[in-house]
Amino acid sequence: MSSSSDFAADPTDYYAVLQLPADGTGVTEDQIRQAYIRESLRWHPDRNPDERATERFQQVAQAYYVLSDAERRAAYDRARRAGGKTAAQPGDEAVDPAAVFGSVFDELLVPEVPNPVWFWQPIGATAGVALGFIILNIPGAIFGYYTGSRLGKVRDMKGVSVYEAFAKLGKEKKAEILSHIATKMFKSAAI
Repeated sequence: MSSSSDFAADPTDYYAVLQLPADGTGVTEDQIRQAYIRESLRWHPDRNPDERATERFQQVAQAYYVLSDAERRAAYDRARRAGGKTAAQPGDEAVDPAAVFGSVFDELLVPEVPNPVWFWQPIGATAGVALGFIILNIPGAIFGYYTGSRLGKVRDMKGVSVYEAFAKLGKEKKAEILSHIATKMFKSAAI
């Protein structure tokens, strides 16, 4: 499935771990985040049967942890330019890859209204249960509850319809969300 060339030659070269330009010049926070999402999904141990997936997933989380914070990234870049030990300087702390993974995807539901009102989430859940039951009885009702609840929550957090919130997103963010949804659907369909 994966070859050894998929691993960065030096696991302490965080730019290489995230498949970013080697010098890191001009790399934006959004590019780092997108690279992390791509590589973490690629190397997540639940998705990748390679025996080294857990190790690689940890490297990806460590790289994101260092490069996603401006101060840690600046310290890392200074250490690289000085030719010193790069990974141990700003990234000595142990990083929980599962926590990093979850925090990135939680950002999709960041509120855009000052005080979200929890009005649409229960309505979405109720509508989802009814529609799901009509389509697929009890399993459909469960799936409908979850889906309707999440869509209602998006409306509550964004203050606009789900379609409008989705339409406002950039092309890369839309692709990320659709990929994440498709992965969940195919994974649950395989069970």
